[in-house]
Amino acid sequence: MRMKQVLLLTLGCLLLWTTAAVALDHRESSHGVGKKGEITLTEPTKVGDRVLQPDTYVVQHRLLGGEHFLRFVELKKAQHWSKEWNVIYTEPDPDAEVKCRVEPSASPITETKVYMVRENGLDRITKITIKGEDVVHIF
Repeated sequence: MRMKQVLLLTLGCLLLWTTAAVALDHRESSHGVGKKGEITLTEPTKVGDRVLQPDTYVVQHRLLGGEHFLRFVELKKAQHWSKEWNVIYTEPDPDAEVKCRVEPSASPITETKVYMVRENGLDRITKITIKGEDVVHIF
């Protein structure tokens, strides 16, 4: 009888732990963006139907025919012979441009932020706010 109680207690704790782990895995977190719109991804990250590889990207907003797009341009740093670091923007990759929808913001946006959730072991960008705009970009 005692063994049965220990087994049930162990299974109950395991179920509670699994439920908590899944809940924590889907919690949204926000990440600040650099002054020029840079975001550094340390692991593959899904945005829309694309997966961005670990790198530093500049986030650019584009409006075309009433539709909103966010472009993620890779940021490369090259060392010049003078030992100074120069920033080089790669050519925009059309595959790194993602269509999004917008919703009005409750208040003026004072800071550019990227919001992410973790799903199935992969980060996914859910929305981006851009300083000075009055809408939230949602994927």
